[in-house]
Amino acid sequence: MHLLYILVIIVAVLTIMAALALVLGSPKGEKTRSLWFLAAATGAAIWGMSISVFLSLKNGEVQQMNAPYLIAGIYGGAILMDVALLGYISWKYKLGKVVTSLFAIAGIVLFTLFMYDPSMLHSSINLLSAGNSITIDFSRGFYVAYALFFCTITPAFCGFLIYQIRHEKSKQARKGLWFFLIGLSVAGFLSLIFDIILPPSRYDLIWVGPLTIGLVIIGFYYAILRFKMITLNANWLRVMSYIVVMGSAMIVYLLIFHLVFSALFRISNPSFQVILLNFIMIAIVLLLTPAISEIFALAKSWIMTKQINIAYIVKKITALNRKQIDLKEMAGFLAEHMHFNDVGFLVNGRFYGSDDFRMTAASLEEIEKLKKPEHGIWQDVPSTQDVREAEISRIGVLTNAKGDVIGQMIIGKPVSRTTLSREDLTEIEMITNLMAVVIENGSRRS
Repeated sequence: MHLLYILVIIVAVLTIMAALALVLGSPKGEKTRSLWFLAAATGAAIWGMSISVFLSLKNGEVQQMNAPYLIAGIYGGAILMDVALLGYISWKYKLGKVVTSLFAIAGIVLFTLFMYDPSMLHSSINLLSAGNSITIDFSRGFYVAYALFFCTITPAFCGFLIYQIRHEKSKQARKGLWFFLIGLSVAGFLSLIFDIILPPSRYDLIWVGPLTIGLVIIGFYYAILRFKMITLNANWLRVMSYIVVMGSAMIVYLLIFHLVFSALFRISNPSFQVILLNFIMIAIVLLLTPAISEIFALAKSWIMTKQINIAYIVKKITALNRKQIDLKEMAGFLAEHMHFNDVGFLVNGRFYGSDDFRMTAASLEEIEKLKKPEHGIWQDVPSTQDVREAEISRIGVLTNAKGDVIGQMIIGKPVSRTTLSREDLTEIEMITNLMAVVIENGSRRS
């Protein structure tokens, strides 16, 4: 089977999974509406799978017998999907109920006529080595009616969606609906071209419609999760959603790969070995993702010397083993990633400094005697000769949960900055307070 047809089938399965998760994860008041979404996903899945299987049929007696059912699935699935999408978007409005009912009746009439007499749509089914297709018969008017049905229902659900966006109070929900509107508009336009206009001459491209519609439905489900339009409480629903999101990312990757591969090597369908290699590479990338993310964060923290990578530093501090914390090692880490010449901790009369950070006993004793600031964490840096030679720029007090002083964080001269901005001081204060919590918890457990 062609790679593209396999991708259409996978998208159909993911669409059903996303719709099921939405139904099961929706609150009671949204259950009925979510069933419309499930019906739309079911229609899209029938549409896409029927197209993929039909385009993959070989010319044989069994295939000739099954082809009419697949043709029925193609056009019946599309009708079901369109009506259900309209119902999902508009059913909560009085006018929406009326419009959805009218389109549902029209869809049932179209599908019933087709099932009664398939020749109203096509004069022959062609299973050829060059590509499967149907010879569309325009003389009976069925295909024109089907095209009009599609061309009127798409503006209908887009119009109701715009109305819903304008009256939606939640800003997050509006973002999700905007995403749905844009996606449906683009997918509807592509479906108009590849599933309505081109099939009489190029039937081999009808897979574009279900693929794009399926990705839009999955994308809208992602938007529902992203913008907190529903909350998934059950663990298995979260796992299902993770599979849907990761599977969709894989589909997008394989689509891009197919386009690039076809353009470079002029081959319409990659071999099994090439596809298998891609799946192996995807698995390797997923396994290496944490390591790659860590390397990028580390490189960013090293390279951007004029700003503090607060996210990376906080992540490292919170991951510390607080029973066996090495303050000297931590001081070296902070000096390197906060971009100061030196960082040190003065705790319980003992000094833990980064490499080459040396201070005399007299200067440490003087720093230890500094008064606790009335506001904030910064203490006045002594003006003695020893302290000046150490090039100390800041001294931050470390306090416990009760507000008692448990030590000080001594910060040297910035590496590539002459002055510290307010944002820098805020981030350093955050790190100092976080280190105070780590040191306090470590002393409690030790």
